[in-house]
Amino acid sequence: MQSKLKAHPKFIEAMQKLSAMSEEERLSDENKELFEQAMRYAPLDIQPKLAAIQRKYDVLH
Repeated sequence: MQSKLKAHPKFIEAMQKLSAMSEEERLSDENKELFEQAMRYAPLDIQPKLAAIQRKYDVLH
């Protein structure tokens, strides 16, 4: 399901950077702030997917 609202530019920026990384890079401590930026500005319909990724991060750290 696509969001009907335009995504916030900070969300788009963070997701472009995160999408270019491997899963290991995305889940690293160095990119935690970038991931948190994506969470803060994510459209509501995308937040559950990001929350699942955050749980994965929490398990690793």
